[in-house]
Amino acid sequence: MNMNNKLTLLLSLFVLLTQGLQAQKNSSTQLSLKQAQEYALKNSPLIKNATIDLETAKQKIWETTSIGLPQINGKVAGSYMLALPDKIKEFSSLNSLGLWMYNADQALKGLVPSSNQNFGRVPNPGPTTTVSDADQKWGLTLDITVSQLLFSGSYLVGLQASRTFKQLSEVAITKSENDLMEAVTNAYFICVIAQENKMVIDSIYLTTSKILNEIKEIQKEGLMEETDVDQMQLTLTNIQNTKEMIDRQCEVALNLLKYQMGMDLKDQIELKDNTDQLIGQLNAEVLVQKNLNLNNQVDYRMLEVQEKMAILNVKLQKSTFLPDVAAFYNHQENFNKNSFSFTPPNVLGLSVNIPIFGSGQKFSRINQANLSVEKIKNGKQQLSMGLQTQFSDARSSFITSMNKYQTNKQARDLAYKIYSRSLIKYKEGILTSLELAQAQSQYLQAQTNYYSSIIEMSSSYSKLEKLLK
Repeated sequence: MNMNNKLTLLLSLFVLLTQGLQAQKNSSTQLSLKQAQEYALKNSPLIKNATIDLETAKQKIWETTSIGLPQINGKVAGSYMLALPDKIKEFSSLNSLGLWMYNADQALKGLVPSSNQNFGRVPNPGPTTTVSDADQKWGLTLDITVSQLLFSGSYLVGLQASRTFKQLSEVAITKSENDLMEAVTNAYFICVIAQENKMVIDSIYLTTSKILNEIKEIQKEGLMEETDVDQMQLTLTNIQNTKEMIDRQCEVALNLLKYQMGMDLKDQIELKDNTDQLIGQLNAEVLVQKNLNLNNQVDYRMLEVQEKMAILNVKLQKSTFLPDVAAFYNHQENFNKNSFSFTPPNVLGLSVNIPIFGSGQKFSRINQANLSVEKIKNGKQQLSMGLQTQFSDARSSFITSMNKYQTNKQARDLAYKIYSRSLIKYKEGILTSLELAQAQSQYLQAQTNYYSSIIEMSSSYSKLEKLLK
């Protein structure tokens, strides 16, 4: 292969690689509203943190449960005495006492008659070894302690509280999911509306720009006044400003949707659903017929769990009047047989901790816990009335927004017909540029009102739907 062929091959590979990277860079993900919601449930930091809270609650249950299970602890301790106390030396001198008593017993046995059996019973201790001071100075022990909690009122209440805390975390996940679905839905609607509005403005801009070029040519021939050209130029400038504003709104709306979904802002996405499809997905008739069920409402359920925890706190404070009972076993191994130790090698025991007098502190804590329960009950009553009011207001707002949407849709369609006819009449010379600008402005305003009513309807729908979950 000659040099030219090598260069050609390398250039081809470079072009293919560049095209592949560019295609990968320009690729975008198409998402429907449902897919955006599913993506958000998997990737949103809000849901991830709520899931972590639930896992923490599960670990807390095991942590509390393990308190009532057997506990085993070990301890190794080493010591060295710089100077041996005199008392230990004196006690060490008694090491030969056993041999002395044996010899005395044997001597007395030989002096008394054999019929007397009171002597000769001391066993022979064998030869004694002298313990040096150095052997007595150091010590090394191993302690192993096994304990078991037999009864504790606070432990039993704490176990119930940890399980209730897990329920609270589960309800919190549901609430986070409902809030996220509402936020993603509203952001998706806003994004789709911004993009469709951009398409309308772009179309009007191109049409107006084309008309301006045409009337400029006519004006050059002296068949049209300069005022008409200026009026059309002013209209085009206003449309240009609106177009640039909507372009920025589209970018902001997309970034907002990515943020709600937990997606990197650098990722490219395309929205598959349009406004007609999104509106068709709203189950409006069924939703309006539903009634509020407080037992299924997530905010009310969360307050109910908090009430359970407050009641358990009352039990916890009352349990402090009960004794704590525990059993234990301790084994100590002394590795220096020459050192003195008065601790027995094996100890089995039972401990009972009985509260006697606390100067009214525990009664005060119980009263505080009872007041917290009363406060939560009052909050439940207030929340119940508030949710009923919110539900009534949300359903009324949704019905009003639906009617407003239908009215604005008809007005938008009518304004578009007027604009289209005015455009034809303008090209035929029947309408002036000022009249065309008025028809155009009327159509743009009707279009804005139409999209605003869609946002209002979707928002009220999401709010009503969340109340009924």
